[in-house]
Amino acid sequence: MSGSATPHAPASARASLPPTAAATPALLHAPASAYASPGLPPPATFDIVPDLHKLLKRIIDAPPPDPSSQSAAADGPLEIQHVATAATDIRLKIQRAQRAVMSLPEIGRTCADQEEEIEDLEARIARLKASLRELARPAETTEDRDTRPTSIDCMVALDMALAKGAKCPT
Repeated sequence: MSGSATPHAPASARASLPPTAAATPALLHAPASAYASPGLPPPATFDIVPDLHKLLKRIIDAPPPDPSSQSAAADGPLEIQHVATAATDIRLKIQRAQRAVMSLPEIGRTCADQEEEIEDLEARIARLKASLRELARPAETTEDRDTRPTSIDCMVALDMALAKGAKCPT
């Protein structure tokens, strides 16, 4: 009933239903890192907001400039001349995130490729919905269908033969 997968869909994307907890009890107690898709960088790679917040807080909490103070504490107030040095870690984290995104598979796919895949998937969904509607249709009445049996098991065949008066071969 499932159609062929699109050229870009992995085999795991072709499953009709997601696994249930009853079928996969290990999913109930799996760590959060187990839910990450294979090949994707961890979410912390892209989380720069806390670092930016910390840097901005250090800049805002900075005391008025004092010519005798030339060093900045690691987490203390930050003077304006030390901002570039303190922002280096954030810049490096952004560059790592950019490299992680560029290394993802199929990053070069165009919008036209994606729209074509979406159309293929929508057509597949329509075919599956039509199949489900066909299955949900009520059974035909006995007047509308052929009443002859299409598959006869041994006992039914024996009963029919005995009813017609045939003798059993012994």
